[in-house]
Amino acid sequence: MRGVPFLLFSWFLFGPSLLLAERSTYIVHLDKTFIPKIFATHQNWHSSIIDTIKIEAPTTQNGYHPVPKLLYSYDNVLHGFSVVLSKDEFEALKKSPGFLSAYKDRPVEAHTTHSSKFLDLNPASGLWLASGFGQDVIIGVLDSGVWPESASFRDDGLSEIPKKWKGICKPGTKFNSSLCNRKLIGANYFNKGLLASDSTVKISMNSARDTDGHGTHVASIAAGSFSKGASYFGYAPGTARGMAPRARRAVYKFSFEEGIVTSDLIAAMDQAVADGVDILTISYGWTNIPLYEDSIAIASFGAMMKGVLVSASAGNSGPEMGTLNNGVPWIFTVAACDSDRSFSGTLTLGNGLKITGFSLFPVKTIIKDLRVLYNESISPCDSFDPSSPIPNARRSIIICYSTAIDVEDQMAAISESSFGGAIYISDYPDVLRANFFPNPGVVISTKEGKQVIDYASKSVRPTASISFQETHIDVMPAPVVSSFSSRGPSRSYLRVAKPDIVAPGVLILAAWPSNVSAAVIGVNTFLDSDYRLLSGTSMATPHIAGMRQCLKEHILIGVLRLFDLP
Repeated sequence: MRGVPFLLFSWFLFGPSLLLAERSTYIVHLDKTFIPKIFATHQNWHSSIIDTIKIEAPTTQNGYHPVPKLLYSYDNVLHGFSVVLSKDEFEALKKSPGFLSAYKDRPVEAHTTHSSKFLDLNPASGLWLASGFGQDVIIGVLDSGVWPESASFRDDGLSEIPKKWKGICKPGTKFNSSLCNRKLIGANYFNKGLLASDSTVKISMNSARDTDGHGTHVASIAAGSFSKGASYFGYAPGTARGMAPRARRAVYKFSFEEGIVTSDLIAAMDQAVADGVDILTISYGWTNIPLYEDSIAIASFGAMMKGVLVSASAGNSGPEMGTLNNGVPWIFTVAACDSDRSFSGTLTLGNGLKITGFSLFPVKTIIKDLRVLYNESISPCDSFDPSSPIPNARRSIIICYSTAIDVEDQMAAISESSFGGAIYISDYPDVLRANFFPNPGVVISTKEGKQVIDYASKSVRPTASISFQETHIDVMPAPVVSSFSSRGPSRSYLRVAKPDIVAPGVLILAAWPSNVSAAVIGVNTFLDSDYRLLSGTSMATPHIAGMRQCLKEHILIGVLRLFDLP
């Protein structure tokens, strides 16, 4: 009987919390034809349904009586709502007239100066000029928000905002309505679902302001204004511009540092269509979700039926087959490819041999005539014993070679050591797509590495120099599908070949928030920049969104014919 008092004590102490923990957010789909004529709006109908399913539940210790909580009403990309319910309330909801289906809210997975030239977009002729550089097209960017002060969001030379626009510039934390202009015509944010998923969550930036960088980067790729003098610490210098530099942009933030949930994403899509966007770009999705629970697929169909094209990322889970996200016919699914641009440093050995290797070390410096050190016992460069320092390490360039150790892990270890530089030997393709380069060095191939090791092993005093901040154009072969880009087929829809198209998605230069670190040197020296290089299908997708004017009619006509729709 000693356990009984403890159980009773546990119930009084934790019972109310356990009761609340049993409540979940559901996304509910309804048949709109069932709406009674007595309701003036769909919101009234949704509220009425919620009122009829209230189940009696014990009042908690602090006097709180849990009841169903309506989060969002949807009516543009799908018809239904998201709501917080207990299991009993959910069972009662399924008996409501017009109920079609429901499923629990779930987390969502997150998936330039040269791209226009690589895509043969000529400012003097062709598709780019014919489309008016996207003149007055409204692109809805669903992501982590925006850094409105970026030069890529200036509205120089743009006409008045199109009259069809119905959206708002919603104020919030460190964001006021005056930050919108004729380029950034709308900014909104959605986090009711996130807050409902965890009562302890405190939103640090409760506004459309971007604290992650992803949304700003994506938005400027799609429709960034012309911005001279852009670069990433000297790499990729030139004039930055989006694919549709004269298009308008509306930002819908549903991705927060504290979390990302489906109900907020649908709310953002629903509002964007209501506001009058022409195209939506989404760089998020799920793998292995059945079609009837794939909210992006369902909502995108509703958007398509209202004339809004949806461009979405294929995902970054390649190169395995069947890893595709967003693989339904009515979404323009975008894979990532390399462009013909590369970034490098030049390694010059003491014997005169020059090797061009990959580098994004973000400091303009020259490593000159340092000793080259090769020691098989430490060449994996995975860790260094601080109690056994290597003599003259600061005046040495160490050769790091291991097929079992990730190059980024080697770089992290070098950052904690005292070496003056490093030569990383690797044939792994994804090494050439990462922007993490915290210490002076270059990445070279195994074939080139053998020459360097041979020189270091046989010379009496092997030395080397490294220069940085080099950008090369017309590198071939290109385009080549990136290894990380997810492959089809879509497991939820095997009948359609996907993805539809590739676009540049490797080390794309685009706008970046000035309060978010763009690079790091060593262990804890963080650098900021107005532009950053990033890789992913997230970067490829807005390229296609920006070219909407050329693509939209052909895509929609094809989809309508596929489904035999008028």
